Amino acid sequence: MKRTVGEIAEMIPVLNDIEAWKDVVITGVCFDTRQIETGNLFVPFIGESRDGHAFVGQAHEAGAAAAFWQKDVPNPPAGVPVLMVEDTLLALQSLAKAYLKQVAPKTIAITGSNGKTTTKDIMAAIASQKYRVHKTGGNFNNHIGLPYTILSMPEDTEVAVLEMGMNHRHEIEFLTKIVEPDMAIITNIGEAHLEHLGSREGIAEAKMEVTQGLRETSLLIYPSDEPLLKPLVSNAYRTATFGETGDIQPVTIQTEMEGTTFTTNVAPDVAIFVPIVGEHNVFNTMAAMLAARELGITPEDVKEALANMERSASRLEWLVGAKGSQILNDAYNSSPTALTAVLKTFMHLDSAGKKKFVVVADMLELGTDADKFHYEAGKTIKNGSVDQVFAYGTHMTAFAKAAAEQLGADNVAHFETKEALKEALLANVTGDEYIMVKGSYGMGLKEVVDTLL
Repeated sequence: MKRTVGEIAEMIPVLNDIEAWKDVVITGVCFDTRQIETGNLFVPFIGESRDGHAFVGQAHEAGAAAAFWQKDVPNPPAGVPVLMVEDTLLALQSLAKAYLKQVAPKTIAITGSNGKTTTKDIMAAIASQKYRVHKTGGNFNNHIGLPYTILSMPEDTEVAVLEMGMNHRHEIEFLTKIVEPDMAIITNIGEAHLEHLGSREGIAEAKMEVTQGLRETSLLIYPSDEPLLKPLVSNAYRTATFGETGDIQPVTIQTEMEGTTFTTNVAPDVAIFVPIVGEHNVFNTMAAMLAARELGITPEDVKEALANMERSASRLEWLVGAKGSQILNDAYNSSPTALTAVLKTFMHLDSAGKKKFVVVADMLELGTDADKFHYEAGKTIKNGSVDQVFAYGTHMTAFAKAAAEQLGADNVAHFETKEALKEALLANVTGDEYIMVKGSYGMGLKEVVDTLL
């Protein structure tokens, strides 16, 4: 963003006289004095433990050209170009909405319980075949991160791919009303934030808030295989579906170590390789293909785009253990939906005759039905699909029980402590294995991976 203070005052309500510095040029926004760049507009927020207004002078000295100042905070600093506003956070959000309307790219909002970031990366790679694309960086997908992403957008952007995250109701509603997307993708409905939202039905309703920013011409893209979404869809916007029964469906899926090759009913002769681990990314790609179709991008274009795609910064990664084992590491997060997806990928993977070990730890924040969710995830494992299961944690008792029903009790071990798990792995791993590791971050499986490495 490049605007003068005077131009910004025309985009949002400013309460003070800015005539003295109306020609000061703003190039970007920042709310962290450690990351100030010359020309930035500094946005101070009032937090629980500190007030960013105390750092406005410091930000100006570091190169900030101007700053917002909330009207109920006393003593704005003399000598600093200040734009007084009712509320600094609301001003940031209003400025982002105004700037987005001025640049006017096609906007694609992406939300869902799992796969938002990967789908964003896939969508951006595909759209970049024909358009100048701007996308959400890192996890800047909340009430502060989304406006920051928009205000970081170059003036010549033609397509903006914007990730929307949430923890509670009405958060997606707020974000989508800033963007008013041309297209919205819901990747899936999982169990993330179950403690806050009470049920998967509640999660579905929270994700469907994205439609409140849609218009009649907008397109909602959602999974056909999710029954919780269908009753919530309306005719206030257009729709398209992906999945086993969707408008776009997989015809063939071939799992490989470095990604997945698939074909669809839309273009059965076009084999597309997704260079990201996990069969579930076939479905993420199909969602992106529906949005790409709206942009005039063909399946052949999609194939070429993904063949040249930079590897996503996905946490699901292959590592080589100290003894030579191939380790599929996803020790950073877990949920029933995500665990089931990775298990299916791992089970279908051709391990070239090597053994397959599954190392899993508790999925946290699942509420009172945690044991039920763990048991159902354990039922995913089919007889003959893996050789041994190493389960760690209180709720993993239920997972181990379900897995033993398929594999036999001799091939499933449950551990109460991380040390016992590490000892068992070191005793059993020879280097001739494929090892999948997945658990919630709080379970500390990273230590187990480090031990294997």
